[in-house]
Amino acid sequence: MSPGLLLLVSLSAPPPAEKPIKPIPVLAKEPKLDGVLKDLAGAVELKVPKASKDTTALTAKAAFHKDTLYLSVFAADDAFNEHDQLEVTLFFPDSGTTSRGFVYRYGKEGVRTPSVEAGPPEFARKLTGAAVKDDDKGVTFELAFPGRSLPRFQAFKQLAVSICFEYQDIDVAGQEPTKTITCPTGEMVGGPTRIPDDLRKNLKLQPAADVEGIEARPTGWVGYSKLHYPTWVVGDADFTPESLAELIAFDNAIDAASVSLPIPRKLVLADNRPLFTMLTGKNPYSKDACNPSNELRMAMYVVKGNVASRVLEWPAATCSLGRAMRFELEAESGQLLIGYTNGQTARFVFTADHFERSELGAR
Repeated sequence: MSPGLLLLVSLSAPPPAEKPIKPIPVLAKEPKLDGVLKDLAGAVELKVPKASKDTTALTAKAAFHKDTLYLSVFAADDAFNEHDQLEVTLFFPDSGTTSRGFVYRYGKEGVRTPSVEAGPPEFARKLTGAAVKDDDKGVTFELAFPGRSLPRFQAFKQLAVSICFEYQDIDVAGQEPTKTITCPTGEMVGGPTRIPDDLRKNLKLQPAADVEGIEARPTGWVGYSKLHYPTWVVGDADFTPESLAELIAFDNAIDAASVSLPIPRKLVLADNRPLFTMLTGKNPYSKDACNPSNELRMAMYVVKGNVASRVLEWPAATCSLGRAMRFELEAESGQLLIGYTNGQTARFVFTADHFERSELGAR
C-alpha cells in the first residue's frame, strides 16, 4: 500500500467506538431535598479513595430523575461548623476541548458563592438545590443539579461525567483546612460515571449533526461544533435579532450602528426564512488609525421560530479589508455579496444549509 493511500485510509477511518459506561440509576419519583436520604435509596455509590488518618471519610452517591442529577455526600465530621466546606466539581470530558467544569460550594447554610474563575454562571447556581443535615456522626449534603445548571455536555456521545468532591474541615477559624479530595489526579477513581440519555430527551434537545457539545443559557441552549464555535441555538421563545445575539454572546455582542457598520438587521432567504447577523470582536478602527490586532467578525444565522443555525462566519472590519459597507442578498438565487471599503467584494452562494464562498465574479 502506498503512503498516500495509507494516509487516505487513516483519515477516512471512523473514530474508535466508545467504551460503554453503565448509567447511574433513574429514580421513579422526584426526591425531597431534606437531608434525609430515604428517597435516594436507589442511588449508586461512587468510588472514592479510602480516608487516611489525616482526612475525613466521605461516602458519595448519585441518581437521576427526569432532567436532574441528584448527589448525596456524607462526611464523617463530628464537629461540623460554619467554616467547613464541600466543593463539588462537575465536568463532561467529551463535550469539546473548550468546555470547562463547574465548581459548586456548600456549607452549613447551603449553597455558597464560588470563586469567579471556577464557578458556574449565576443563573446556573440559582437553579441548584441543597439540603444540609448534621448530627454527632457527621454531615449529609443532599444536592440537586437541574439540566441548565450542568456544564457543557455531549450532544450525541454517551453522557460520561466526572464528579469530584473536596471536603475542607476547619475546626478553628483561620486554621489551615484539612482537605479530603476524591479526585487527586483530576480523574474519578475508576473513571467517569454516566448520566442517562434521559437528560437530552427530557430537555427536548435535538441538535444539528455538527454539534459536539451543548451549553445552557438563561433563555435557551447553544450547541458548539468541533471547531468550537456556536453553530446551533434553541431558545425558550421565538428569536429576534437582539434575543439571538444576547443568548449566544451575552454582553459581548456589538451593535453594528455603534461601530458605523450598515449590517442589515434582517435578510430573507427564498423560502422566507430570516437571516440574523451577530457582530463580535474588537473594532480595529479608532479615529484615523487602524489596529491590525483587532477585528470585527459577523456570524449569520438562519432562523425558524426558536431554532437558529449558523450559516456564515466572516470578517466585518479588518485593517486589510476595510469595513463591510455593502450587503446584497438575491433571495431567489441565494447569492450574497459583501463589499468592503478597500474595493474587495466577497461573494457567497447559499447551498442546502450554509453559505459557500464563490469565486465567480470575485474581486
